Amino acid sequence: MKATLIIKNIENLYTCDAHFTILHQAFLAIHHDQIIDFGTHSFKKWLDPATVVIDSCGECVLPAFIDCNYEGFHHVRLGDQLRQDGSALFAMKMNGILTLLTNQKSLLRHELTQDVFLKKNTSDVPIIESRKMFEKTYKKFCLSCGFGRPNSYVYSFQPLAYQLFNSLNVPSRPVLESMTSVPAKEYHLDDRGSIEIGKRADILVLQVPTIEHYFQTLGRPLIHRMIKNGIQFYPDWRVC
Repeated sequence: MKATLIIKNIENLYTCDAHFTILHQAFLAIHHDQIIDFGTHSFKKWLDPATVVIDSCGECVLPAFIDCNYEGFHHVRLGDQLRQDGSALFAMKMNGILTLLTNQKSLLRHELTQDVFLKKNTSDVPIIESRKMFEKTYKKFCLSCGFGRPNSYVYSFQPLAYQLFNSLNVPSRPVLESMTSVPAKEYHLDDRGSIEIGKRADILVLQVPTIEHYFQTLGRPLIHRMIKNGIQFYPDWRVC
């Protein structure tokens, strides 16, 4: 078995695993929709003439984001609901949210570039949708855009992450985990949320060297590439 896609020269690879391992000058190897290897060793054994190789020099790589509390537009008439939900999900996808969880059955979808699942359980971990909700220091929490709630039209984690990291001095690790591994674990999405061998290749490549750079920036999109199910679909399709 060879890799269908390899990302090389990664400045910082955030695995978001149980130890929050960060690898410097690393690579990530993908076979179709699964991660098959990553690390700082040589990736040449995974190469064949058909392997697509992406150079991410100066960039960081991390798992795609997960929103665990998508509300949608279930309160409007059906025709408007379909149109507005489609627009909202596209906007969230363009900000790296490739998996969402909802209580609304009408919102479920399974597409090549984005998944919306029905919540099958509740969690004791708080869901933070605004700075005001962060009234005390939580060791573990989930972030949500809160899109669809009254007067809530935020479709990116970036503004809230910016406030938590810069104004409330929340460390970068729990902020990043709240968008990736924590919702995956709490809602039993065992195939995603972290970069580990055998997990689904839902990956973001940010055009900054560290996640702290991302959390310190507002008003400028920093996602360079998005990969879902092992296929890059943004900024252009690369089918392996």
